[in-house]
Amino acid sequence: MKRETIAPASIQFFSLAQLYVSDLNPRQDADPEGIDLLADNLAMIGLIQNLSGILDGEGRVGIVAGGRRLRAIARAVERDATVTERHPELASIPVRIAPDEATARAWASAENAAREDLAPADEIRAYGRMKEAGADVSAIARSFGKTEAHVYRRLALAALPAPVLDALKEGQISLGMAKAFTVSQDEALTLTVLAEVKGRDVSEHRIKQALQPAAVSATDRRARFVGLDAYEAAGGSLTRDLFSDTVALHDADLLQDLFTERLNAEAGKLAAGWKWAEVMADDYVSYSVTEKLARLYPVEGDLTEEQAERYDELAELANADALDEAGQAELEAVDAIIKGDFTDAQRAVAGYYVYVSHSGTVQLSGPWVRTEDRAAAIEAEVLTGHAAHADGGDAAPAPKSPYSGALVE
Repeated sequence: MKRETIAPASIQFFSLAQLYVSDLNPRQDADPEGIDLLADNLAMIGLIQNLSGILDGEGRVGIVAGGRRLRAIARAVERDATVTERHPELASIPVRIAPDEATARAWASAENAAREDLAPADEIRAYGRMKEAGADVSAIARSFGKTEAHVYRRLALAALPAPVLDALKEGQISLGMAKAFTVSQDEALTLTVLAEVKGRDVSEHRIKQALQPAAVSATDRRARFVGLDAYEAAGGSLTRDLFSDTVALHDADLLQDLFTERLNAEAGKLAAGWKWAEVMADDYVSYSVTEKLARLYPVEGDLTEEQAERYDELAELANADALDEAGQAELEAVDAIIKGDFTDAQRAVAGYYVYVSHSGTVQLSGPWVRTEDRAAAIEAEVLTGHAAHADGGDAAPAPKSPYSGALVE
């Protein structure tokens, strides 16, 4: 088969007035809004891709690939003539010149068919260059036709050390792995972890753990209990992951101090009036702590005959969904009498364990009578019957429960 030899193309420079969109260009129509967005982009970062065209008999150049760029250059210059001072390539425009019409036609078809979005690493760096040139997020979003949220996430990646983006461009790490590196606050550690994961299939979670070995998740019960606002107000530092909506707290000692301080304060309020309140560090109270203690229960109240009749009437209305707000309040008041309350005598000999559950909420376990208060509880007739005769200190251990203390609680 005979092969046609095509002369190498040359790059030449032309003024805007010398250029026009060739009939060979398959994209004869352009969306005005899209041209405006591209003009914004060119005004920010200049022309980063040459145009391609063919010389005509009058010494002008018909653009066969890059018609949108040509229109956007014209729009940018029309809006602001000084743009060519910041970006000289918009005044003297580089054009790759085809040696003949066949080559020009092939270029036009090839660029149209092969057009695709920027590779992630190139897009990230393009956003970064626009930001360095003074563009805000809104302008970058308009220029690329993306949402502002997308731009924020890409700019977070643009702030990564260059070797991370190089590894992304070369396919040595995935985009997801690159996102994981945005949680790092230590460039040296970033490069160390990068060297360990390049070319390997490593999860984003493992990368984040390696980059933040001492960080505490905002889902930790201590963080939930203290609250991020209180933690930051006390000077604590944290990072928010734009890609997973997770938050990492970096001052673990400060978090623990705030947790302990608030838990002690809550314990004092919740157990006010009782003999004691003890704070537990775990997220549950173990059975081994309470197995030899005596638990107290509210002393039920007695209803008068009139209150009992009224309670029945209110209960019937409640069952029929015919109870108004005032009736509901009355029913709850009578019900509280039935359920009873703890007496002053009980409060004088018993107390609560106070702890924070896995969900970050304060919980009470009790009230319990300790072994050393058993005699006083018996004397005050708080413990009677079997509870009074059982010797908590010398009693045989209760059979081991098949359930864990956490599950029991």
